[in-house]
Amino acid sequence: MKAARRLRAQLRPLLVAALLGIATTQAQADAGWFASGDTQLRLDLQLLNDAEVIRLPVSYWPMPRAAVIHALSGVRDQFVINRAVSAALERVRARVAEPERRSLSFDTSVRAGDPGLWRDFDTLAREDGEIGVGASYNSDAWSVGLELTGVADPADGEEVRLDGSQATVKLGNWLLSAHALDRWWGPGHEGSLILSNNARPMPTFMVERAEARPWKSGLLNWLGPWRMSFGLSQMEGGRRDLDSPLFLAWRFVVMPFKKMELGVSRTAQFCGEGRKCDFSTFWDMLIGNDNIGLDVSGEDEPGNQMAGFDLRWNSPIGNLPYAVYGQYIGEDESSYFPEKFLKQLGAEVWHPFSDGGIAQAYLEWANTTCTGHSRFGQRWGCSYKGGPFNLDGYRYRGRNIGYTADRDSYNWALGSIYAEPGGDTWTATARYSKFSRGPNPDVNNPVATIPTEYGAVELGWKGRLFGEQVSVDLGVQSLEPLGAERDTRVFGFVGWQHEFKP
Repeated sequence: MKAARRLRAQLRPLLVAALLGIATTQAQADAGWFASGDTQLRLDLQLLNDAEVIRLPVSYWPMPRAAVIHALSGVRDQFVINRAVSAALERVRARVAEPERRSLSFDTSVRAGDPGLWRDFDTLAREDGEIGVGASYNSDAWSVGLELTGVADPADGEEVRLDGSQATVKLGNWLLSAHALDRWWGPGHEGSLILSNNARPMPTFMVERAEARPWKSGLLNWLGPWRMSFGLSQMEGGRRDLDSPLFLAWRFVVMPFKKMELGVSRTAQFCGEGRKCDFSTFWDMLIGNDNIGLDVSGEDEPGNQMAGFDLRWNSPIGNLPYAVYGQYIGEDESSYFPEKFLKQLGAEVWHPFSDGGIAQAYLEWANTTCTGHSRFGQRWGCSYKGGPFNLDGYRYRGRNIGYTADRDSYNWALGSIYAEPGGDTWTATARYSKFSRGPNPDVNNPVATIPTEYGAVELGWKGRLFGEQVSVDLGVQSLEPLGAERDTRVFGFVGWQHEFKP
């Protein structure tokens, strides 16, 4: 822990100095956030992108409010060609309305039910019962939010949580924040191979670009609007491999063409109790010197890393309402490039209605077994672990930081979303997976320790009832471990949230 504190002390002035060097102007856009899991806003922003009304990378969350405000400043009204696009634009404008930008607000929430196994982009709750209270203030220059949640029978033993809390300062076009916010990296609906909301959020120090502007330089301007995030997090103590390691997460996204969004991501676990944790360790990790016997000794190995890219391409052939997307994440590296890949592929179609509603359907596939282009084919037991992180591995408080199904899984999902003109959303999803495949299953896998078939059907609704925000989620899932009987059960949640201002 002392070593980790020393490294954080070394990094802090460097990051702050870099920000102060960049911060030359104070843009008039606030420092707040739209949280991960906001299905309605994600669908609206994606529809406006696909219609070419705005240009804003939307493949990772939380989303800075400043980025949305800036994108709306360049709206191309000539592309608002139907009522669905017009309704989406109206909803997004209402979310960033001027009266909301400088305000103190409070909220209280209750969620009760029985959680299912899977966590997708907008899963309602984590535990059987949750009661929360919060307060927030947003302005142009800074934002702060405190969320206090009490939970019943927590899986990790923490009955009181600060998940969702944040403090953010805007410096020029950069946001400097300390937070415990869920993050979602990638275009997928069902999961992200590298960083998702499957695990609880870690305490994080993060630098994020506020507005997605293009470069002014003619050499780089063709890359279009871009976003960037760099975060350093503290992982938990009491792990079975290394106590209290650090977690680095970096992402860069561009829109080089009107119909394409391309993202590059990298994460790393390093340091930890009993390991070297100085600036040279950080540097070895950053440049990829982590191959024992090649560029580092076992004693000096910095940690476990993942890196790769993702892509979403709207209507690559023709001009129809569809898009294809994928994510390709390497568990290891060779010659400074990722290898041993995990893969995700998906396709979306949508249909606008004359009343302003929009329906979207998607088909998504993911494989979390390491594969490559060599004669070795699939490599069992490779994903989500590495170096000294070989027991709890790429997990935080018992859940995978990346994909819900954890390592060596094969997954299919068919889903649909319908957004009413007024903002209510309906969802339906069917899932099928094979967990913990391969000859040597992982006894530490929290999803399944032996080969297991999984299936689920889930329905959801989010909207307003008697003026209050209400959410309902209901599903049935089955798990059939190899050589054992099938276990089928119903899961679901009901949630209520009330917001008010003094």
